[in-house]
Amino acid sequence: MWAVGGLVASALVAPLLLAVDFDGTITSRDTLHVIVEAFGGRGVWDELEPSLQAGEITIEDAMRTQFAAVRATTEEALAAVRRDAPIRDGFRRFVAWAEQAGHRMVILSAGFRVVIDAVLADADIANLEIHSNDIAFSREGARLIWAERGGTCGHCGRRCKRHQLALRREPDDHVVYVGDGISDRCVSAQADTVFARSSLAEYLADQGRSYVPFDDFDEIVHHLENHHLRAA
Repeated sequence: MWAVGGLVASALVAPLLLAVDFDGTITSRDTLHVIVEAFGGRGVWDELEPSLQAGEITIEDAMRTQFAAVRATTEEALAAVRRDAPIRDGFRRFVAWAEQAGHRMVILSAGFRVVIDAVLADADIANLEIHSNDIAFSREGARLIWAERGGTCGHCGRRCKRHQLALRREPDDHVVYVGDGISDRCVSAQADTVFARSSLAEYLADQGRSYVPFDDFDEIVHHLENHHLRAA
């Protein structure tokens, strides 16, 4: 056994595929909401959320509406994120624990690569596999750049994160999904263990689906250490 930032990682932990959302999961707030509030229109999310939760509009529809009014440079947007959406407690230790224990990790995000890269670089975290949308910021307007997510999902009716997870999942993988929002609903059904908070936790509870609540990544490590041990 060895210590990782005060946590003890065991050589007996079975290798896992860790799929982790970014906005509101790795960060303490959704960076998209932070940027829209700072440089677009305040209250836009509150107006869109009921229709989004009800499935009347897609995540992509909501993002187009949210960012239609955003006028900011990349530097300005990142400054707002750094100020208002810090990284969640324990994530650096979670990454170190996963690497030393031999687990595979992938970030699956509906957010923006330019933001994700900056946040992780600030935390001295490198070499993670990341799949996300992206954005080109400017004072003239923001241009959304959509990720390749295969064909329309037969479960949720949109191009969702299931496609990216399926490409990375091996037949014997125990998949752990960590998320907090609407974009995590469909893909979380593909996981063996789900850690959820915020609206994802509420949705899973309403659906009668099992999940483990969390506030920080140290809790996730402790749960996995306690529940996924097997003899080498």
